[in-house]
Amino acid sequence: MLSRTPAPLDTRAEPPVAPAFSRPGPRLVRALLSVLIIALAWIALARQRTWSVAQSALVAQARSLGLEGAELAELAVRMRREADPTAARSALAARLFDLELVVRDPGSPASAERLLATRELAREILRAEPASWQAAMLLGAAVSLERSRARDTRIFSLARDWERPLVVAGELAPAEPQPRRLLAAAYLEVWPALAPEKRRKVEALLREAFREPRTFERLYAPWVEIAGGREGSLPAAATLLPDQPLTWRRLATTAFERRTWSAYAELTVRHRRSLRASFEHDLALAGGQVARGDLAGLQVARGLYGELLAGAPVDAEFAPLVETVLGSLPPGPAHESEIRAADAWLAWAQPLCLVRQCPFSTAAMARLASLAGSTLAGSQAAFVALAAQDLPRAELLERRSDELWSEPWAPFLTFKARQQAARKEIAAARATLGTVHRAFRVRLAWLELAERLGVVGVSPGPPLARDRWEAADWWFDHGASRLDLLPARAASALWLEFAEPVAAGALLEAQWDGRALPPLAVPAGAAAVRLPVEVASGTGIQPEPHLLEVRVRWGALRPAARVRLE
Repeated sequence: MLSRTPAPLDTRAEPPVAPAFSRPGPRLVRALLSVLIIALAWIALARQRTWSVAQSALVAQARSLGLEGAELAELAVRMRREADPTAARSALAARLFDLELVVRDPGSPASAERLLATRELAREILRAEPASWQAAMLLGAAVSLERSRARDTRIFSLARDWERPLVVAGELAPAEPQPRRLLAAAYLEVWPALAPEKRRKVEALLREAFREPRTFERLYAPWVEIAGGREGSLPAAATLLPDQPLTWRRLATTAFERRTWSAYAELTVRHRRSLRASFEHDLALAGGQVARGDLAGLQVARGLYGELLAGAPVDAEFAPLVETVLGSLPPGPAHESEIRAADAWLAWAQPLCLVRQCPFSTAAMARLASLAGSTLAGSQAAFVALAAQDLPRAELLERRSDELWSEPWAPFLTFKARQQAARKEIAAARATLGTVHRAFRVRLAWLELAERLGVVGVSPGPPLARDRWEAADWWFDHGASRLDLLPARAASALWLEFAEPVAAGALLEAQWDGRALPPLAVPAGAAAVRLPVEVASGTGIQPEPHLLEVRVRWGALRPAARVRLE
């Protein structure tokens, strides 16, 4: 009987069967998503309500600290744009501190309250954001300013309270200059307590800080008090100040207020030197804008040229630079400052045109007249037209006037006679001179021309060329005392001899042939003062006329004194 071999058993384990879970249905998914959206919306709404409450609290705090009107509205809009309360607090703290930098009454309770609020807001910000350089900067600056105003000795004994936050702010934001500026300002408050080595480090901070205009204005007075507090030491204060016209002008103004005339004269000269260098730089910059050839460049150049014209001192040193400006100034409506400058330059040029030669070209005189426009009186406009060789316009203005007989028209008629004489129209020149107002016939311009042309009826008088002039020879215009003189010989100075000794001293500012001279101090009790000028007597037999202008800058003095050659 055959046996059957059993089949081998399959020993492989059966895979476990995973329990079957049914996928959630569409309704359940939508329900879950709805719950999630509602939760997120509730969270956002809660945050928004919290943020709105915080905004309202910050706006109320700003109002309680003195902000109002457009300033408060602008700050409120700025704070609402921020993403969280911390950023809004930073905006409020920064605005409060900016107000303290320009406050007029730093000792008021409101000012102290704003500084306190700035300090506390900065601390709140640092608790939320320890790496905020703005908060660290505001904390240190507020502590320093608060203690300085309160005369709190802790500004010296606990200097770390303000020094450390400001240093940290500079380290956190090395590209930001403001922390270093505020640190320099804080060090200036404790300058007497700084060691010499520390001062040298602080000087670098101050030198950088003074380059920023707002910081310059804020720190100028305390720095000058520290560095230039002694009599006559004001120029020493310039060691850390930038070499720019503003610096020298402010220092000269301070010297004037202190009545330190030697320092004032030195600083005035340095101001003019710096102003000329700045003027030449800006001229080159404006020329480069014109060279671009596009509308944007012309607009920039128009603004630069206008600023140069308005800011140039009115004297012979700057006249050539102004002539360049007038020849390059793109067309356009004249700004009010340009109109005033044109008036001043024309008033300065007129007596020089009469006594010597016109200091501007005909084209420049025409451009000045165009800028001045209707501000010129008829007699002035006619004179400038003659100087610009615009004879038809000069004749038109002359025909339209019924006041040719009056004194304001005397300079025009004298200048017209000179031009007629230059064209060999001798008879016409004599006739024109005869119509000049009698009050003007004592002036050198009229007398010299009448003598040269042999005008009939001119009574003989003393020689025009002399070495002494009396007080009656002066004439007055635009707040200045002027003397036109024809020297009989060359000299290196003039002496102004006063009718009586000067009681309390004075300060004179003079121009010689239109060129400004250094300020001249007249000491108390002086009966005369020496004016160093180069008096040329001319070439050959023809003397050279000169024009002296003197203004009293300070003191009670009548500058129309007896004048003699040295």
